Amino acid sequence: MSKLRDIVSNKYILGALKLSLGFVFVVASLGKIIDPQGFARDVYSYVLLPMPLVDAFAAITPWIEFIAGLMLMLDIMPQSMSLIINAMLVMFITAIFVDINRGIEIECGCFDFLFPKEKIGWNTIYRDIIMLVAGTVIMLFDGNPVKMYGLICRKKVEVRKARRYNR
Repeated sequence: MSKLRDIVSNKYILGALKLSLGFVFVVASLGKIIDPQGFARDVYSYVLLPMPLVDAFAAITPWIEFIAGLMLMLDIMPQSMSLIINAMLVMFITAIFVDINRGIEIECGCFDFLFPKEKIGWNTIYRDIIMLVAGTVIMLFDGNPVKMYGLICRKKVEVRKARRYNR
């Protein structure tokens, strides 16, 4: 178990996971941001949300994906961003699973920018589970002492201290 912990807590592996998971969410958000009505149609086709919530969900979710993905790529609060991404992934997996069990065959709406006609299925769930595992690894093992957010805060403190000494 110690060997596995050493592997998943390696700063290069964690860095690659953060970059790749963040990139996937940024790319996934682009088509939804560009065509919010198209994404709203995709959300509606899942038949899980009442109509008044569909538009709100379709307007807000892509921006959460974009911001969380970008912040994860920039290593800004990576554990928090992974938690947000994992929550979305659990929601997506649940929605897809429910519709597969209902026998509903619809377009995923996941990567409209790249794969506009992608259908939901078990492969979609497997892909999301892999991303969920990556997000969980980041949440649990990202203990790198250097974070961009920390560097920015540290720089501000150093500037304040320098100003005090120069008076």
